[in-house]
Amino acid sequence: MDDQGSTDGVETTAGNDRAGGADPTLPHTPPLGIKAVHPGDVPPVGPPGEGTVPQRRDRPAGNGLAAMASTVGVVLAIMGTFLPWIVVDRADGAVDHLIGWDLAGDAVLVLVTGLIAAGVTGALWIGQRGLVLKLVLLVAGGVLLAVAGLEISDVRAVDAVSVLERSVGSGLPVVALGGVLLVGGALLDRGPWSFGSR
Repeated sequence: MDDQGSTDGVETTAGNDRAGGADPTLPHTPPLGIKAVHPGDVPPVGPPGEGTVPQRRDRPAGNGLAAMASTVGVVLAIMGTFLPWIVVDRADGAVDHLIGWDLAGDAVLVLVTGLIAAGVTGALWIGQRGLVLKLVLLVAGGVLLAVAGLEISDVRAVDAVSVLERSVGSGLPVVALGGVLLVGGALLDRGPWSFGSR
């Protein structure tokens, strides 16, 4: 009787193991992606990779100052073409105001330069940077300063030999100030002074 009872107990234990009972000497079979824990191993506290801090993408430093200076420079350059460039006092007391578009060649050059600078300024606002953008702003600012400087010197040179009194209008200084701000925007840009960088 005892032999039969002990035999039944062995069979019952073996049946439990086959039915899914856990044997402490065998490793537990984990689901996919989780490492099995063997006896003596330290069990993981959480899923793998939970303790690692995700790496944040380094965002470039803000470039708002350069973009703002360039934007104001573009606005002044384009606005300057519609302001008086030359003020002529005629002998009969009348005063003529010649806006930039009365000298169409120079006004077109200023307008095209301002539009190119506006495209670069838009690139600065969306976070792009690099040497190409800086060079375009420097060249655009230089062109505006050159046009304004040449027109101012022409007005003063003619004034010395002409009977009509001519003076510089407000448009040329505004264009020159736009050029200065474009150059300033290029210098304030935080991008590197090398090719291939953004």
